[in-house]
Amino acid sequence: MHTMKRKQVLKTLLAGLVVSPVRAAAPATDFQQEFQKAWKRSRDYTLTIFNQMPEEHLNFKPTPEMFSFRMQFVHSMIYTTAQLASRLNVKDPYETAQGWNQRSKADVAAELGRFYDWVQQTVATQTPAQLSKMQEFVGEELTGPQLFYALENHIIHHRGQGIVYLRLKGITPEGYFGW
Repeated sequence: MHTMKRKQVLKTLLAGLVVSPVRAAAPATDFQQEFQKAWKRSRDYTLTIFNQMPEEHLNFKPTPEMFSFRMQFVHSMIYTTAQLASRLNVKDPYETAQGWNQRSKADVAAELGRFYDWVQQTVATQTPAQLSKMQEFVGEELTGPQLFYALENHIIHHRGQGIVYLRLKGITPEGYFGW
């Protein structure tokens, strides 16, 4: 049986107290760096898919109850910012935005870029404490990083719908960019 001297025990405990906060902060920073890279890829692919649809088909819907191609992307922006704003106590840039069906393709594409910038900035400004706070989402408790990825998954779903709409219009979508 190995016994530690009192001095060794105190050093070990003190080291744990000093290192623990640093270790607790590291996952948030790692997440923020990882997410920024993944988010840029998501942005690039989303804009590529959106820009493939000719402007005259932005309001195309396969069936009456479905979102139009345009609204697949608008819904992604509005839903994501509303979810983040309500949970992270930040201003929702689309809280009062209207008239999406009258906006040009170039305007919606520019807005998609601003949306991605807003989320990127929102992630970057979160503290480790904010990111570690549990958030209720669709009946589950998620950490900040899990919430951001759940919302990105929602965007992926709607982008996938957009890909189907392109195919229905005879347009071959650009291949997936990957991570």
